Amino acid sequence: MKMFRCLGFTGFAAMTLLLSANDAHAAYSCRGDRRLDVPMQFTPVVQSAGRVHVSASGGSDKSKSVAPSAWRVYDSSNVQVDYFPKGMMAFVSMNMFREVNVEGLLPGETYTIELDSVDFCNNVGIVKKTVTMPVTLAETNAPSVSTPALVQVGLQAFFTELQFSTTDDTGVSEVAVYANGVQLADYVYYDRTHVRWWCDYYNADNTLSTLEGPNYYVSYPDSMKGSSALVEVVVTDVYGNQTVQSTVLGL
Repeated sequence: MKMFRCLGFTGFAAMTLLLSANDAHAAYSCRGDRRLDVPMQFTPVVQSAGRVHVSASGGSDKSKSVAPSAWRVYDSSNVQVDYFPKGMMAFVSMNMFREVNVEGLLPGETYTIELDSVDFCNNVGIVKKTVTMPVTLAETNAPSVSTPALVQVGLQAFFTELQFSTTDDTGVSEVAVYANGVQLADYVYYDRTHVRWWCDYYNADNTLSTLEGPNYYVSYPDSMKGSSALVEVVVTDVYGNQTVQSTVLGL
């Protein structure tokens, strides 16, 4: 079972979009404003054979507002591989998307990364840059995986999910999650179709979004609630090194 690689609020939470307008913009009229004056730029930094960190900055507009809105990745044939974020963002600052990590790019291949930024009137400016991923020697370091825990997710802690984080020197190729032997999720990367995204921790809003950090949030069926379960997280990197992290949790 493959699941969405972008982790964030879904369902009812995604139906409410945080309006970022403030008093400074309240008097600005979008009538006749049909373009973003100067779109944001970004710098891609290759961090490993499969991971790139992108950092957005700059941009200017007569409306006094420019923010990142979406990232996209295209392969060498200009076919879109993936995009981030997926869906409307609920109660988060779009400035969180200034610092983003993308992992799962194939070593030795060339990609085009695109940043879409928007002004106050939702006019879009697009900037693209090309990166070629390095080819590295095989390594034997196993992925780092935190112990799974239960966290409450939602604007008012509406539901509980399993949470853990994982990173690897070269890149995570698969993350599988089990409870009492039943597979709850299977995230697969480096398949030319999906990549792994996450934002740097955005401390400015004093709120931890599910999109921040190399974290996973995994739901489990109602039939498991109220019982104890052996939760296992199996993480495999691109060279086959594997880490299994397990714990017993009262679901």
